[in-house]
Amino acid sequence: MEFFESKLRVPYYTPYLNRERLFSLIEKNLERSLICVTSDGGYGKTTLISSFIKENDLPAIWYQLSHLDSAPQTFLSYFKTAILRHISGDYNVYDISIEDLEVELNRISTILSTWPNKLIIVLDNYQSINECDEIESMLATLIRHASPNVTFIITSRVRPNLNLVHLKLQNRLVELGTHQLSFTKEEIKRFFVHLHNIDLQSDEIDLIYHKTKGWAASLQLLQDLIKDMEISDRPLFWIKFRGTPDIYDYLGSEILASQTEEIKSFLYKTCLFTELNADTINQFLEITNAEQILKHLLENHLFIYKNELGSIKYHSIFRSFLYKKLSEYFLKSDIDTFHRRISYIYEQKREYFLAFVHSIAGMDYLLGAKLMTNMRRQYESSQFLTLMDGLLEEISPEGSSTASIILYLVRCMPLEINKDLIKPLEKKIEDTKKTNSLLLADLQHLLGGLYFYTGDIEKSEQLCSDSLLHAIKNKDHELISINLSLRALISLYKGQFDKAIQFSKQALSYPDKNSNFHPHHMATWILSEVYLEQNELSKGEHLLTETFKLSGQRHDCSIIYPYCSMGKYYRIKGNYKESLEWMKKAEALALEFNIEYDLGWIYFQLSLTHMKLKDFVEAELCLSKSRSYLTHADYLTCTVKIAQIKVYQALGNLTLAKELQNQLKHTMEEKNYFWLMQEQLIVSATEIKRDKDYKLYLHTLGNFEIKYEDKPISLKRKSSLQILQFLIANRHKKINKDSLIDQVFPEGTFESVKNQFYVSLSDLRKSIEPDLKSRKDSSFIRRDMEHYSFCLDHIYLDVDEFIQLTKQKYVSKVERIKQLKEAEKLYRGDFFEGYPYHEFLEEERENLRLLYLTTLQELADYYWEIEDYKAGIEYYEKIIKKEPYNETIYVDYIERLLKRNFFLQAKKVFEQYKNYIENELGIPVDEKVQGLFRKYTHSSK
Repeated sequence: MEFFESKLRVPYYTPYLNRERLFSLIEKNLERSLICVTSDGGYGKTTLISSFIKENDLPAIWYQLSHLDSAPQTFLSYFKTAILRHISGDYNVYDISIEDLEVELNRISTILSTWPNKLIIVLDNYQSINECDEIESMLATLIRHASPNVTFIITSRVRPNLNLVHLKLQNRLVELGTHQLSFTKEEIKRFFVHLHNIDLQSDEIDLIYHKTKGWAASLQLLQDLIKDMEISDRPLFWIKFRGTPDIYDYLGSEILASQTEEIKSFLYKTCLFTELNADTINQFLEITNAEQILKHLLENHLFIYKNELGSIKYHSIFRSFLYKKLSEYFLKSDIDTFHRRISYIYEQKREYFLAFVHSIAGMDYLLGAKLMTNMRRQYESSQFLTLMDGLLEEISPEGSSTASIILYLVRCMPLEINKDLIKPLEKKIEDTKKTNSLLLADLQHLLGGLYFYTGDIEKSEQLCSDSLLHAIKNKDHELISINLSLRALISLYKGQFDKAIQFSKQALSYPDKNSNFHPHHMATWILSEVYLEQNELSKGEHLLTETFKLSGQRHDCSIIYPYCSMGKYYRIKGNYKESLEWMKKAEALALEFNIEYDLGWIYFQLSLTHMKLKDFVEAELCLSKSRSYLTHADYLTCTVKIAQIKVYQALGNLTLAKELQNQLKHTMEEKNYFWLMQEQLIVSATEIKRDKDYKLYLHTLGNFEIKYEDKPISLKRKSSLQILQFLIANRHKKINKDSLIDQVFPEGTFESVKNQFYVSLSDLRKSIEPDLKSRKDSSFIRRDMEHYSFCLDHIYLDVDEFIQLTKQKYVSKVERIKQLKEAEKLYRGDFFEGYPYHEFLEEERENLRLLYLTTLQELADYYWEIEDYKAGIEYYEKIIKKEPYNETIYVDYIERLLKRNFFLQAKKVFEQYKNYIENELGIPVDEKVQGLFRKYTHSSK
């Protein structure tokens, strides 16, 4: 017999973790005859037992089994050799023949039956010989007759085929399984931090525990991978972690290689399931023996387990590995087909949540939308949090993020359910802040989406910003791109077009991977909307064409908004027939998907086209339809009501207009839609303010002036002036007292600044309301508990008139230009121009400055269109004077001049361009502009 000495040697691993929890458990059970340590591969069975023996310096016999030991004479020869070597200390080898098996077995059994001192006999890798009945019989005899001082320890990937029930009844058996062998959070911390000197944060340890389920082999392979990894790179690695090449190699060679082709095929295809149900698998694979296969997998510990609810699941890393193998054998389109087939099976079983997620995984968004209708009828709102809380991610075993489709999910869910989910999700975020901040970014983005579609735009913006900061810290480029896209959409809603462009372009700067389809598509559409709003129709049309190309990658509802925007494009051009055709396309698709928010948006846009056609009856019908879909979308409902007021006024129904206006004002104040108050001129025909209604006049553009009933007022206290400035800058908000104090009085003790605040506020009230008897009677500065607000009912504010004049778009071209010229005259300088260092004025100042530049650009475009080039040049010069560092303006201006053969003027502008951009900023401009000169010089010859 060929003899391998290594098989009888106790393996020595260094470094190893001293696992006191398990050491204590084994030590307490050493009086038992047999300890069975059974688990999936790689859970540290061998390391645990060998380190336990070493740490406790216990007398032990070690026999490492393999398939070579499946012959009874080989097994007993090694066993006898180990026993006699332990007794004598020599290194003899005892080769037993088949004929002597029974005699030798009795001799060894007799020796063990009288063993006087403690002895551990370890049979390692027992699964190698588990199918051998003769060895099973011999081992049962040895255990049965062994002295109480002898303890057998078996490590195996399968439960030994021994008569364990008899030993259990005699209290001579203890079993350790995968659950006990899995590393706890504390053991994971000690493994990385103390054993390998890798300083992990608690958030990282939580994620490792969650994703590896304490699997020892993965921890060993991971520590080698991350020991040299930059700390800043680790958060994203853990968030996206589903396995590594080394882990997959281990699973392939140690686990999968020994399986039959039938089992391999079963494993590959069933990895698409989050839960392994025999009946469902039989239908999917068109087989009848799924239950038997699942039983085999469970008995053989093939990284499959029953959870506390009794559901059978794959270990997440093993499932990811299987998905990788599946992808090697099947095309992505084949896997999509598998998902759709699974979705159909679940739909027939009326398990709509699982049907929905498989329809999305299979790229069948239309089916997903239809299933959502059934889900709405069958499930309570609270159950939808399950759908959003990891179920979608579970359907994606390859580890691709589901963040890219979260906005689609929120968008297609009924708005009422979205609203119901907000409070439980807020609680989940608060709980997550206490446990694992690495998981916050996705949850914050999800809640931001819920707030957006239900209409709390300010909260949505804040959560989106928070999620973006976490995503940047985690280097999660996909989530960064998605958050930037949502920030761009919010900026579009708020009329902050420069911000919308900035965020959209930043979102598009991230790699255009397949998973980034949604943010890229969204950002491109938003850019098109901004350019349409700014009347840059060629840019808008070009970008809409790009969104059509992106939408062509898949059949989903992504095309709805581009269709609608193309209708808007034709509406602006005055082609109302074409406008309606495009919007009807959007309507048909939205009705097919039955998405409430989309339908509300489409009918709103349709109404605007009918208003242009002076068909106010049809416009009112569309607006009523829009509101019926938007019951739980507060912000979009407000925009619809604004249009309804105008329709009622046009129809002469002033009573309804006034009633709706009062509702609208209340909602906008309650929801803090301050930009809507600024951007929309909402007046009824009977409520136009006259100059005589104003008591206080505030001029903030350029030099600051205050008048009360035509009498100039000066504020003697600097702090009183700052309070007034803060109130004006935040005039459409309720202002928290502490926030106001922090901004105006940043230094000093709390008591001193508090007293100073009240004195300054009192002085301000008396100054702007000379006849005021009590602060409770103030017409301008109102207090509600701990909040203050600036009431504008009897105040003329040049800023608001400026905004109203620039924002009225539903008027004739002649009237529009007249209003823009009035706005230009009104802009005597920047907002509070003489106070450049107050931070709380900066945002409003910049927004107004950009609005002024947009006004000048629109006037320049207008005069160029009507070929009044002299006036057009005047306005371009004004733009450059106000914004001398904007390359786009220079290039556009020079190109327009060259097209009309104004070469001398073009050269003059070029010199200004070069002076500001190249000489001052160091950005070369010659090549770019000389190309324009060459182009138009040649074309003019």
